[in-house]
Amino acid sequence: MKKRILLSLALVAAVAVGAMGLVAYEAHIINVTAHIENALYVHPDSIAFGTVFPQEYVERQVTIEMSDSFRSEDRVDDIEYVIKQKPKCECDYPEFLPDGRPNPDFETYCTEGQYAPVNYATHECPVDYTAMQSLCRYLSKVDADPRDMNDTSHPSYYVPEKVDGSTTTPAHCIKPGPDATGRLSKIENDLLDLWTIDLKAPPFDGYVGQDWPAGCPVLGGDPDGQDFGCDLWIEITEISPTPNG
Repeated sequence: MKKRILLSLALVAAVAVGAMGLVAYEAHIINVTAHIENALYVHPDSIAFGTVFPQEYVERQVTIEMSDSFRSEDRVDDIEYVIKQKPKCECDYPEFLPDGRPNPDFETYCTEGQYAPVNYATHECPVDYTAMQSLCRYLSKVDADPRDMNDTSHPSYYVPEKVDGSTTTPAHCIKPGPDATGRLSKIENDLLDLWTIDLKAPPFDGYVGQDWPAGCPVLGGDPDGQDFGCDLWIEITEISPTPNG
């Protein structure tokens, strides 16, 4: 009897091992692929105001539109986005030495060029880069095609004088509001947005014009040779599917 019991247990164990072996040799493959394209096309990709002077007003225009791949995709319709402002980083090593010769350290340490964006998650500059003096608070993002009625502008600190009939509202400064937002929709035939990016350069202490409103920003230091920067990030917040119908 004892031998029979041992033989039965050995047979059960052999069956179990055999079943496990069969499972181990069976495999199923799910082939997963995706073709990733940008949903937006933004141009130009840089704005250089160049040399500006205290209290000078300058502006540039930016176009944000649906990419060709998004337009051709039937299952999606609209894009919502926000225009955020973030610090602009400049390399600690100048491209040229004071005597005009190329700086041998520039290409070694400035791996992203003279300027670089901050890290998306931490908002910190890359190694060997430092945040520039901020230009962000002096920039407006104004909806330049308001007929679609689905974009919100972001005014900067400066509000110019406004004359409405016999009423004059003097120039003054405000606290900037929330970020600018935009929306594009294929069904509504709203395929691109035009934005005016403007700059009202503040004056420096000791160089303030008499027409500068009281309480508006005044920069300290020597105005000659100071560089300011700001990066505008166009970030998609939502993509909606094409409505059934």
